[in-house]
Order: sequence, then C-alpha cells, then structure tokens
Amino acid sequence: MITLNNTHFAANDAEFSISQTTEKACAGFYRAYKNVINLMDAERNKIGVITKHKVLALATRLDDGRFYYSYGDIPLIGEYASHGQKCDDVREALALCNVK
Repeated sequence: MITLNNTHFAANDAEFSISQTTEKACAGFYRAYKNVINLMDAERNKIGVITKHKVLALATRLDDGRFYYSYGDIPLIGEYASHGQKCDDVREALALCNVK
C-alpha cells in the first residue's frame, strides 16, 4: 500500500478489500512498472503517474484514447500543504515499489 497526501492506494484486490475494514481505507489502486507507477481510482481508471524522475503527474485521457500528463493536482489525492511533503510521499512510493 502506498500513501499520497493521506490517500491510500492498494496493489491488488485483496489488499483493497482488507483495507475497507480498517481506518486506512484505500481510495484506489497502483501498478508499478520499471520506470513508473500508475495510479488508478477504485474503478481502475488511470488518474495519475509517479515517474522515476520523482514527478507526480495528473493523467487526463484525451478523446483519441491517449493520455495527457500535467503537473496539476490529482483530484482524488488533493492539494498538498507543502512541496516538501509531496516530495517525501513520492520518494517513499518509489522506494516501496523499487522503481529506479
């Protein structure tokens, strides 16, 4: 489970369903790859990414099916109180998922 701005993301369905009975209920899922972590909502729609370059980016699906990535705040995660906290959360997520 990774946490971004006190919003939890599960790696799989089992972790998601177990979390629903605790105070750390997951709002969505994540999928780690070699260079990126995809963030998804509860319906598994891509909402953002964390890149190996420590960038948390908003993912918006275009009409042609491709994604547009921007530095905007991800609505499910919300706005961070400080840039330092955002950097700490991103670093922890990358380390947990072993993305290099």
